[in-house]
Amino acid sequence: MRKQVIFLAGALAMAPLGARGADLVVWWEKGYYAEEDEAVREIIAAFERETRKEVELVQYGYPEIYDKVEAVAKTGQPPDFLFSTFSAAMIPQWAYENRLADLQGVLGPLLDLFDADLVQASMLLNGTTHRRGLYALPMGQSSNHVHVWSNFLERAGFTLADIPDEWDGFWSFWCDRVQPGVRKALGRDDLWGVGLSMSAASLETYDQLLQFQLAYDASWPGRDHRLRIDDPDVRRGMVRALDDYTSIWQKGCAPPDSVSATFNNNKAFLDQRVVMTANGTLSITGALRAKRAEDYYHNVVTIDWPNGANGRPLVIEGFLARAGVFTGGRNPALAEDFVRFLVGEGWLVHWLTFGGDRRMPPMRKLLDQPFWLDPTDPHRMRAAVQLLSRSHLVADMGIRDHGWQSSRISKENVWGNAVSRVAADGVSPAQAVDEAIARIKEILSE
Repeated sequence: MRKQVIFLAGALAMAPLGARGADLVVWWEKGYYAEEDEAVREIIAAFERETRKEVELVQYGYPEIYDKVEAVAKTGQPPDFLFSTFSAAMIPQWAYENRLADLQGVLGPLLDLFDADLVQASMLLNGTTHRRGLYALPMGQSSNHVHVWSNFLERAGFTLADIPDEWDGFWSFWCDRVQPGVRKALGRDDLWGVGLSMSAASLETYDQLLQFQLAYDASWPGRDHRLRIDDPDVRRGMVRALDDYTSIWQKGCAPPDSVSATFNNNKAFLDQRVVMTANGTLSITGALRAKRAEDYYHNVVTIDWPNGANGRPLVIEGFLARAGVFTGGRNPALAEDFVRFLVGEGWLVHWLTFGGDRRMPPMRKLLDQPFWLDPTDPHRMRAAVQLLSRSHLVADMGIRDHGWQSSRISKENVWGNAVSRVAADGVSPAQAVDEAIARIKEILSE
C-alpha cells in the first residue's frame, strides 16, 4: 500500500485532516539528522505491512512544528498520533483538557518495560475526570553532556587530565586558560572557550541555566518536584547561578552572538567557534559521526561534569521526550494500535538505536547492552554511563500540586528570559531572578 511521507507546506498543513484519505495520521518531529527520519519511515512501512492500513506521515522541523501543532490542536482536527520533543510542554494541558487518550490500558503489561519513574512522570491529571492517567507515552530520555574539542585543548598546551573537577575552577579553566592559550596557538581571535546560549529565544538557555541552579542546589523545582521559589536560601543560590552563567558571556568567554535569537550552540561547536559546549542530547556527536568520522573518534571527547558548587556530585539536568494520542483525531483506536506496535514489537527501541542514538531508551535496563556500552565509541558509552550512574532532575515532569500550568514555565522560557535580562539588558542577577519568580507565581495563579 502506498505510503505518504509529507514534509508539509503551510497550506496543506492546515487543510482538514478528514479531507485526506489515509487511515492514520502521524505527526512526528523531523529529526536532527537523516538516520532519525529513515528509522521513522521504516516504522511506518512496517506498521502498514502488518495492519494493511495507510499511514500519512507528517514531519516538521523545530521550531515550526511547535506552532503548527498548537494551531491544529485548536481547530479540533488534530493528528491521531503526535511526537514532538518541543511540544511536550503542551501535553499536560491537553491531558487536562481531556484531549488525549489514556494509554495505561492500551499498553497493559507492556508498561513494565519502562522505568517506573518515567511512567509516573507521564501520569497526568484529566480535568474532566479529575483522575490521573497515562496521557503521555515515554519515547526517549536524555542527559546533559559536555563536549570538548580535544585537539584544540592540546594546541593550548593542556590535556584532559588538566580539566578541574571543582565547579568554579572548571569554568575558569575554559575562560582564563584555554581560550587565551588556543587563540595564541592558532592565531585566531574568533575562537571562544565556552558555547552556551544567552538568548531568550532558545530553550537551550533555559536548560543550561537549570544545570547551573542544580550546581548550587537551587533549582526552581526540587528533586521531589515541589516548587522552591519562596525559600530564601534557594533564591540566593539562583542569583549565584545566574551570575555564574551570564559572567561567561560578560567576560568575553562566549561568542558575542550568544545573546542573539539566531545563536545555535550545536552549530557554533561544529563550526569550531567554541572549544567546549553542553548539550541535552547527543545530536552534536551524531552529526560528526555522520559526516566527520575523524572528528567524532579522535578530535572531540564527551567529558564528565565537575562537582557542584557545594563539592558534591552534580545532579544532572535531564529530559523526557513524550508522545500522545488525540481522542479527537480521525482514528484514535488505530493510533492506540500504533502505540502497542511501537512498544510491543520493539520499534521504539529500533528508532532510538538506529535513529542515530540522539536519545536513549526510557528503559534503563536496555542501556546495559553492548550497543550503549561499546568501549570503542567515545561518546555513546559515556552518555549511557552518566544516565545510569548520576542523579537527574527532569524539570518538565511538572510541579506537584500545580497541574498543567507549571508546563508554561518552560513554554514561556521564563529562565531564558532571566539570562537575557542580565546579558542583553544589563539588569542585575538579583533583579532578573526576582522577575522570574514573580512571573512563575503569576503563571501558577492563572
